[in-house]
Amino acid sequence: MNDYNDELLKLTKEVRELSDHIASLKRKKNELPDGPEKDQLSEDIKMRQFQALFYLEKMENLAKE
Repeated sequence: MNDYNDELLKLTKEVRELSDHIASLKRKKNELPDGPEKDQLSEDIKMRQFQALFYLEKMENLAKE
């Protein structure tokens, strides 16, 4: 049970950090003019969102165990 709580806390921390980072990237993207840098930020945001979803799914699977 302790391993479960440790893993859950670790994943929760990762999701929070990713969420903060995604918000920062979105703010930066909104300030940029259209172009390759903005497109790259969009791709970075998308990858971070997929990563956060992976962690959330992992948390859900832990809860089912």
